Amino acid sequence: MELHERLQAARKQAGFESAADAAAALGVPYPTYAGHENGSSGFRADKGELYARRFKVRFEWLMREIGPMVDLASKYREILVAFDSLPTDLQDSYADVLRKLAEPFQQQEPVREHPRVTAKPT
Repeated sequence: MELHERLQAARKQAGFESAADAAAALGVPYPTYAGHENGSSGFRADKGELYARRFKVRFEWLMREIGPMVDLASKYREILVAFDSLPTDLQDSYADVLRKLAEPFQQQEPVREHPRVTAKPT
């Protein structure tokens, strides 16, 4: 994936539907941002840091495609903070849903076969 394609993917995963929306949120002139995203002009590390921070992707991924797109530990923290802010009854409901979603991925206890007992002739 090329640099401009990673930038576009980062924008989309951050929830910006268009390059114009992203440029406005970043405070970057639209022609500048559009050139970065469509590949007609590259960008340096200082812009990459801004884009990575605002789009919540890893700088190393954005600039060089090293590692995963997002820092999963940060993502999990965001989810837990949001979960903790919910009223208790909603937390219980969401926890039940999550348990049901996780069931197919739970390790199953191995089925233990009982040794067959055969009667010895006396």
